[in-house]
Amino acid sequence: MSGYELPAISKQQNVMCNSKKPKMKKIILFIIIFISFQSFSQTIKEQLKQIITIDDAKKLATENPNLEAELLNIHPEIETDDFATKLADVKTGEIFSDLDFTYKILFETNINAFRVSYIFLDASKISLAEIEKLRTEILEEYKNGISFSNLANKYTMDNSKDGDLGWFAEGMMVPDFETEVKNHKQNDIFKVDIANEKWYYIVLKTFNDKPIREFTVLKIKSNT
Repeated sequence: MSGYELPAISKQQNVMCNSKKPKMKKIILFIIIFISFQSFSQTIKEQLKQIITIDDAKKLATENPNLEAELLNIHPEIETDDFATKLADVKTGEIFSDLDFTYKILFETNINAFRVSYIFLDASKISLAEIEKLRTEILEEYKNGISFSNLANKYTMDNSKDGDLGWFAEGMMVPDFETEVKNHKQNDIFKVDIANEKWYYIVLKTFNDKPIREFTVLKIKSNT
């Protein structure tokens, strides 16, 4: 009695079966990559839990250059990009990720933000005598009722529009400029000289100082 023979698989069926094998390999490879990525992400997060101070962050960056670690100062109250907006409700110590990077909020500091308009005069292009002459003319026109924005558009020697610098946080401007801004109140108009850079300004403080939060954030690559 002959044994039972399995029916032969047709060539067409065989081709179909073989065609499924690469797809299956791709699925398995994807699963392996996904699991590896998840495992790597967990490892990164465990590392980040140990990072508390700036020195900790610097040490991590030095010992792991492939992470491309970077410290960011973010100000949700005055910055309007998506990342800054996302930080509005986070807490110190929180860790989160996007497609390419993982972040940890190291700490939060209360600081002030400032807002001014300015007219820039460039001493690398005109003499100091010409700058002082222009300043006198500009201040006289301002006293006579010409708006500062119109004066900025007329006289400034950079590409600013209306002279509005927008909100900026403590530490963002050169110290001499920031110190003068801090020392004045809303609606004060004053001069600022950064002589070593040949930068000379007339500045109008347009708002009172505003308290804001500054988040110090450690950013590292997620997919190294």
